[in-house]
Amino acid sequence: MQILWYDYETSGRDPAADRPIQLGWQVTDPGMDPVADADSLLIRLPDDVLPSPGAMLVHQILPEIHQREGISEAELANHLEQLIAPRTLVAGYNSRGFDDKFTQHVFYRSLRDPYVWQYADGRGRFDLYPVVLTYFVLAPSALRWPEDHDGRPRFKLDRIGPLNRLDQGLKRAHEASADVAVTARLAKQLALHDPDLFASCLKRIDKHFVTDQIRADGRSEGLLEITPFAGWDQGFVRDLWVPFRLSERSNDYVAIDLNCDPQAVMAGLIQLVESPITDRFELRKQVRELGLQTVRINAQPMFFRRGTLEPEVKARLEAFGRDEVRQNQHLDVWHHIQDSPAFKQLYQLAVQVLAEPEQVMPDDVDFALYSGGFLSAHDKDLLASLPLMDPEGLSQWTQSFDDPRYEELLFRYRARNFPRSLTQGEWKRWQKIRRDKLMGIHQVNTQASRLQDELMEISQRTDLEPHQIEQLQQFVNWLDNQPPM
Repeated sequence: MQILWYDYETSGRDPAADRPIQLGWQVTDPGMDPVADADSLLIRLPDDVLPSPGAMLVHQILPEIHQREGISEAELANHLEQLIAPRTLVAGYNSRGFDDKFTQHVFYRSLRDPYVWQYADGRGRFDLYPVVLTYFVLAPSALRWPEDHDGRPRFKLDRIGPLNRLDQGLKRAHEASADVAVTARLAKQLALHDPDLFASCLKRIDKHFVTDQIRADGRSEGLLEITPFAGWDQGFVRDLWVPFRLSERSNDYVAIDLNCDPQAVMAGLIQLVESPITDRFELRKQVRELGLQTVRINAQPMFFRRGTLEPEVKARLEAFGRDEVRQNQHLDVWHHIQDSPAFKQLYQLAVQVLAEPEQVMPDDVDFALYSGGFLSAHDKDLLASLPLMDPEGLSQWTQSFDDPRYEELLFRYRARNFPRSLTQGEWKRWQKIRRDKLMGIHQVNTQASRLQDELMEISQRTDLEPHQIEQLQQFVNWLDNQPPM
């Protein structure tokens, strides 16, 4: 197996509305030793997307550069397919929360299966960010930890890398090839410091292993989860009991906070069952306030058996208010009432409230990746051949998809990547879509309005460096020279 470390710089934060403008990557062996030097490429934006000036101030890639030197998104998809070969572990830093979502959308818009790259033929995904958090809790001597002015730790890569001299000989931060090199070096340093812990973290990409952690000896025991959602005030740790999954096919399990009194939880849930509240979001809010939440077994959760914690770790967590004696008492109560009628009400309410609602198909197909279900075998066969066709072949395509999204996606794929393949009528149709996206009369929050609001907000900042002010002016000059929308 090889590891593909990758990172995007993007035109904004929304994987459906925004686009990658730079891809950085480095391939290493399982020991995190480079197979080749880190590399990067630029990607140009299609003409229906405007870049965010705020994002530009972070990555410092001017639009005139990625628009002049970048490849198309279709070419990016081809490149990604080559990089993510069979038996490749695709890895990054906060990649599950950010980069992977952009990759899913790149493949979706480029007429590829959006998910097969995550699991097929020995492939997998690995996010180093929760591993770094785990080392902070369980093996803090592995790194020097950057701190905020209030003494709270910071886990941003551009802070951890320089403090631990992982950026030696590399380009600046937020340059994609430099970021992936730092990420690979960081992973290697952690693995060398505590190989067993690193191997244990790596196992958590396998949801079957996570399920085994949840149900030791066929019984649900208490678990410790290391997660940023717990926050610094809790030492990034929450103690949970995970009694059941939302459905047989779901990857979501229900977790109960062991800091919460079971009797109070049950009383609150019974009240909710009898309450007139019908708003789903309000119900979810109240259920979570009672101490219930969902955990996703295929999202690389950092679950550890509570009984395996080292004494020094327990002592540090006690300083954050963790009371293991009280939590164990609560766990005993849960085990005692698990077969009661009231607990069955808890189960029914949890399934009703916490299960993911059926997604409503958005009007804009670009935003419909997570709303249309998975591809049929018929559509998978069709999509396997489409990206291999030349523009002329794509323009003559006549076969029908089972999934109604893909006829429109095919048209937009041609318009964005092969505009010369459009007929005059198709060109007019694309210009209407483009104008609606950028400046649509019926849209409250268009790309153009968001960009103007962002520019206004940035102009009022007092913390900009001289080079950032210069870059912002270059951005505005570029924008002024663009063709009319």
